[in-house]
Amino acid sequence: MKKSNDEILFQSESGYSDLLMRKSLKLRILETCLFLFGMLFASNFIDAKSGTFKVIAISIAIAVVGLAPFFYKMVLRPRYTLTKTQLIVSISGKETAYSLDQVEPLIQGRHFYKLNGKRESLMVSREFLSHLEERLALFQKKSKRR
Repeated sequence: MKKSNDEILFQSESGYSDLLMRKSLKLRILETCLFLFGMLFASNFIDAKSGTFKVIAISIAIAVVGLAPFFYKMVLRPRYTLTKTQLIVSISGKETAYSLDQVEPLIQGRHFYKLNGKRESLMVSREFLSHLEERLALFQKKSKRR
């Protein structure tokens, strides 16, 4: 799957804010489960009506939401590469290439795309998404001419 540098148009690794704002549904569900687990654990030791419990609940929420992107970056290591004809998505070292004719935006200006018929959330910067949108427009224009 290695592409030569002259074929790569844009390459980006996900940053903290990208992972915080553009998570997939699976990651959001995982965060919710972690928060609920933390709340159940805390409720076993502290009375739920006390002020201490409320402070701990807020702390758990901040920890789960605020620290999760750091763990996602360490574990998932998401990297996106845009070439002339492909979008290459690398998550956890597993690289998947999608031809640009298999990529279509679900909502204009958002990070949700249909990749090979499957709804995916691209955890990448707005800059990369704008390059992808431009490339998709060019690719569709070329396809219509043929």
